[in-house]
Amino acid sequence: MMKKIVFAALALAFTLDSAAQEVDSLPKKQEVIPTFAKKLNIDLFFRGGGISDSYTDDSKNSTHFVIDNARLNLQGDFNEDLFYRVRFRPNLPFNATTQDGGTSALDYAFLTYRFGSARQWDVTVGKQLAAFGAFEKEINPLYEYIFTDYLNGVYNNVFLSGLTLGYKINRAHKIGVQLHNTVNTKFANLLSSKGFVAGDFKASKAPIGMYLFWNTDLLDGKLKLRYSYNLSQYAANNLTHSLALGNWYKSGRHTLYLDLSYTYMGADYGLTASQLLSAYDGLAKNNYLMQKNAVYKRAVSRYDYQLTDRWSLSAKLGIEQAGITQRLSEQLRTNYIYFAAAQYAPLRGQDLRFYLAYVGNTISYDKTLHLKNEQMHRIAIGAYYTLPILKTNN
Repeated sequence: MMKKIVFAALALAFTLDSAAQEVDSLPKKQEVIPTFAKKLNIDLFFRGGGISDSYTDDSKNSTHFVIDNARLNLQGDFNEDLFYRVRFRPNLPFNATTQDGGTSALDYAFLTYRFGSARQWDVTVGKQLAAFGAFEKEINPLYEYIFTDYLNGVYNNVFLSGLTLGYKINRAHKIGVQLHNTVNTKFANLLSSKGFVAGDFKASKAPIGMYLFWNTDLLDGKLKLRYSYNLSQYAANNLTHSLALGNWYKSGRHTLYLDLSYTYMGADYGLTASQLLSAYDGLAKNNYLMQKNAVYKRAVSRYDYQLTDRWSLSAKLGIEQAGITQRLSEQLRTNYIYFAAAQYAPLRGQDLRFYLAYVGNTISYDKTLHLKNEQMHRIAIGAYYTLPILKTNN
């Protein structure tokens, strides 16, 4: 009986081994979907330290420690055709935005598909960076100690949901079109959250916009231009036109950018100029009126000088004006931002830098408004680091 059992076991083992060899000898199917992304980068952007603020209003003065920038970034190439990116800020609220279903903490959540014989075409869908021409937006946000209102999203939608189609004419030139939500919040929600009422304005049935953009790199990459025109609508029958010109130049240890922009709003959903006029007209908050024919102008420049491999100096100056074309002035409010900073990078090949910076902000108002000018002085000392959590390149 034992011999029969042993013989049966040996026969079964031989059969299984033969079957396995037969399966192994068959041609294997090629993996259409890779088991892991071709390339995946996970980085944590962090900046924090101590700040000492001095304001015109003494009650705002404070010296304390802050984490003023923290962003988790995931991006990579799934294959040669498909790119993805997700970035969010864990120190911002995750409340849903009413227009696109995202959150104010979410910067990016998009896919880019490249196609064409030389992959000269690309289409991007999801929450992405607005295609306006500017270099203030292209620098790592850790490096900017203060942004213009334009980049802070006060009167411009920076991170938006939409669809972008781009075409590389050649290595130096790229053109494209971006369709997008005008803002991330629905008409009534935006106004009520800022203390406004609609008045005679009605919500647009298609609160969307379109960027036309041209990007070019010249002089072997020393000169870069990012130019764009935007047409959008938020309130029905009231259009917004915007022109943005971003200019960047690098020579040796010197780097400089100059951004210029002009925005005309048929309905002032930026609300900065409207708030000033509403207060001037004696209206109380929660009864402010959105105004017609608002104008926002901006010029900002930054200069960087690399002293040594480890030491660098940076300076920035920006000016923005907000007003109404047919009431009082186009310069109801003038916003100045500026900083000067020194940075030290102790580790080669790592984006770790210690900094000491002076940051300032001055806001002046047209005399007819009878408002006091505002001033902020800040001394900041700390560090910022792009922490590489995971790097793969399959």
